[in-house]
Amino acid sequence: MGFWDALLGRAKVPPAQDAPLFSLTTARFTLEAEAGWKPAGRAGVVLRPAEDSTFKSATEEAEGLLRLAAQEMGSYVEVLKDEYSYLWFVFKDKDWEDLITLVHMAAQTLIEHGFGDRLLAAVFKMEKEGIPQTVLYLIFNYKRGNFYPFLPQLGKNKERDHAGEMRLFSLLEKELPWEKDLSRWYPLWDNPV
Repeated sequence: MGFWDALLGRAKVPPAQDAPLFSLTTARFTLEAEAGWKPAGRAGVVLRPAEDSTFKSATEEAEGLLRLAAQEMGSYVEVLKDEYSYLWFVFKDKDWEDLITLVHMAAQTLIEHGFGDRLLAAVFKMEKEGIPQTVLYLIFNYKRGNFYPFLPQLGKNKERDHAGEMRLFSLLEKELPWEKDLSRWYPLWDNPV
């Protein structure tokens, strides 16, 4: 942080971290074996858009690269905006490692173009076999480099299963870098993943 930033009270945005994403490859086995959660074949990256041509060019390039990679992997990519005008790259693939690779590729492309500070979160959807309407989102916060669970109680008005989230935290505490500050476990209601 520079002198003027300190004087004017501006905080420097931490750089995006994406290396911990790969810890999901092994955490999946614990989730399946000990908790019954299986990959639902969907993941996404959300970012705060910018209103300039450089950002538009970077996201178009990222979309092009992701579509090529997805085509080779047999995946599907969709780019959309949510109700808050955040930009989402949403991926569909039954292969867990392919989803992680596509999420990493999206983040790396944006970081390389200088837009890492726009990355907000990566979201990975999990489900329990035989239990419809039960969903777990593993959310990765790019700014903090940590994961946290989000268990919405579907059919209820924006309620979440805090006890279930804490059980998952305890189960995977040694496998994933978890966000220890529970006030930062932001729910992503109605996300497109």
